[in-house]
Amino acid sequence: MGENKCICQDLQQLFEEQKKLSFEEFRFISEDIGYDTIPFILSTGKCQFEAWGWTNNGDFFTTNVFRLEAIDVRRCCATISLLEPVDIDGYPVDICDNVFSLRTTSNCIIVDLSCFSSLQPLSPRLVNRLLPIVDPK
Repeated sequence: MGENKCICQDLQQLFEEQKKLSFEEFRFISEDIGYDTIPFILSTGKCQFEAWGWTNNGDFFTTNVFRLEAIDVRRCCATISLLEPVDIDGYPVDICDNVFSLRTTSNCIIVDLSCFSSLQPLSPRLVNRLLPIVDPK
């Protein structure tokens, strides 16, 4: 349980840093400057955790990248939302492929953190990264 308890503590620290990045706790700084998500991947030791959900336009997708919405350290569980990996053209891709952006979704799940053994944070700059505008020739 000691190793798994570390995941709970690590996610608590990630949540605190995510709040600081988003400028949520500042009175005079605009939220528009910061990032509101530190995306991450959870692993069981043998494999990465995956979940499936629905995009805003009704398409099905699977992902192994999440956003921490809430954490209950006492119970060692968390509410996480699913982030949809997309390529430079905006099409869904596997996280191992050429991910250009991670789209936020309204899909949330609650997970027991004692089931996981490692956490891999990703760059906040990937979340809702604007796709390039391509001028027709």
